[in-house]
Amino acid sequence: MSDISIPGVNSKYGTDKMIEGLMDAERIPLRRLEDQKETFGEQKEVWQELSATLSRFKESSKLLYGFQNPFQEHVAESSDETIAGATAGRDSVNEIIKINVNQLASSDRFLSSSLPKDFRVPEGIYTFGVGDNEVTFKFKENRLQTFVEALNKRSKGLLKAKLINDSADTIVFMLEATKTGSSNKLDFRDESVELGISTGLIRTVNESISTANLASLSTNTGNNSNTNYKLLNDILTLEPESEVKIPFSPPASMKENLVLEYTVQIKNLDQSEYIPQTKPQGPQIDSPGSISFEGIKIDNATSTVKLPEWTPPPKPVFIDSLEIMYLNNDIVLPKLKDIETEQKFSIPYSLTGNRIDSIDIKNINTHRQIIVSEIKVMNPDARNGYEPVNPVASALDSKLEIDGIPVTRETNSIDDLIQGVTLNLNSVSSKEIEIEIKPDKDSIKDGIIAFIGNYNQVMQNIHILTSNDPGVISELEYLSDEEKEDAKKKLGIFQGDMTFSQLKNRLQQIAMNVYETTGGSNLSLLAQIGISTNSSGFGGGVNKSKLRGYLEINEDNLDEALNGNVLQIKDLFGSDTDGDLIIDSGAAFEMDRYINSYTQIGGLVATRISGIDNKINRTETDILNMERKLDDKELELRIKFGRMESALKTMEDSSRSIENFSNNNSR
Repeated sequence: MSDISIPGVNSKYGTDKMIEGLMDAERIPLRRLEDQKETFGEQKEVWQELSATLSRFKESSKLLYGFQNPFQEHVAESSDETIAGATAGRDSVNEIIKINVNQLASSDRFLSSSLPKDFRVPEGIYTFGVGDNEVTFKFKENRLQTFVEALNKRSKGLLKAKLINDSADTIVFMLEATKTGSSNKLDFRDESVELGISTGLIRTVNESISTANLASLSTNTGNNSNTNYKLLNDILTLEPESEVKIPFSPPASMKENLVLEYTVQIKNLDQSEYIPQTKPQGPQIDSPGSISFEGIKIDNATSTVKLPEWTPPPKPVFIDSLEIMYLNNDIVLPKLKDIETEQKFSIPYSLTGNRIDSIDIKNINTHRQIIVSEIKVMNPDARNGYEPVNPVASALDSKLEIDGIPVTRETNSIDDLIQGVTLNLNSVSSKEIEIEIKPDKDSIKDGIIAFIGNYNQVMQNIHILTSNDPGVISELEYLSDEEKEDAKKKLGIFQGDMTFSQLKNRLQQIAMNVYETTGGSNLSLLAQIGISTNSSGFGGGVNKSKLRGYLEINEDNLDEALNGNVLQIKDLFGSDTDGDLIIDSGAAFEMDRYINSYTQIGGLVATRISGIDNKINRTETDILNMERKLDDKELELRIKFGRMESALKTMEDSSRSIENFSNNNSR
């Protein structure tokens, strides 16, 4: 068996090389098919990249006119962020708001007295209230530290408690409500009352010190005063040019922690237009009559009345005053505001003095009713018969004035005063600030830049794919070396394909078209806001890149346009020209609509990719068939060469046998 030669394994005639040479010639069509498949793959990859580029361009076009377009975005700019800032939503409107921040909202925060570190809390049910909310839990006697941990765990986020080492041997218990606003005061219930008193957090107090007695109005306010008023359900309505004295009985003794509170409302009465009187005609005198004598009629002499000289009456006096509230008849209380909503006043001890005998209202106005209610002296820190001993902060509402209108809210973040705007109050100040709500020009500019950038990316791809000129790559200075090498591989891959020429021409036409806007001919072209193929000018020579349809942005011109009418620029990219509330015109709208025919399901790009996939599938089938044929051909050649080698070996064996026989006979 050792003399057996297997073709391709141990052939001594070199048939393997001969077979391989023959098969190389046979594989030429196969290599062509494989090259064709690779070309189809490259084309598919290019179409997929183009699809992604077109999709990005379509998306950036949609963003300039769709529901989320940046022209609806607003920003709020405060003249002093340290006092108040704001954030504006899409539903806000352009306006300037004047704001005075008089008081910030805060929450209750109480400190206890110094306590021994081993202070123990008795067993019981502990309940704390924060406005309408309540925290309650059962506690077994234990250290104050354990109580604080239990309270924080069960407080539902309404309370915060902690211990502070104020000395080496003592601690201070701090209890804080997390919700701001006067309606969210912290109060103590059940065993919490005793705990609060024993720790020095709270003490008993009379909440309402004194209330003005509206039923005991005094009308003796002056010799010439008018007292036209009505009292209904403890609400006093004082007519124009009237005065009353509202007594405190007994007089209220004021202390530093007390305030005078009252509510006032103005009702403006209609004022008929003044019509001056005309001179009276005088008395009407009957005819004096006549007589007839012998056919002659004789009239009596006309009666005459001597009238006094007429002097027209003076024009009615119009009195307008908002300084009508007085304390003890001579201390002027804060001036009212000329608004018809309720105005609530809280006058501190520093302005009232030590004693209040009466509130005097002198409504000298000729056209206003004054409505007064809830006049009382009270302790603002009291709640349910208790007050904090060491309040670090008290539950207060924020107080501000917006365009002169007083406003009160529970928080410092207010989102229900101005449409689409959230105000954030930061500090109290007597300074009036302005908050301007205006279009978000940065977002608009970013959207336009993205739109132009994606447009140019589409143009760049078209030029690279349809041109054999390396200059279309070298002139793109912003490309990295790697990107340039990749572009060179795609250079001219679709040269002569009319699809790309049509795409380029149509996009250029859309970019140069005239569009209907509210600005008329003053703003109907992209070039009028600084967007064109030559927004920066040609310079000294011809720049071929400026002739290829790329768009440029002159930022100075764009900024200047954005400082004008933003809505006109919005129309330039997308507008409703027929009033049906559907966008039907504009550069971005037209770009999006045209690109959609390329990128949609079943569109041109998808059709091209599907066609290439079919070619790839057919080519792969041809390759498989070709490979099977080549395998069969190679097997056939090996069999033939094997037979040939076997015949040659037989002939060699016969030759050797004859030679051996001859040699033996010659001996």
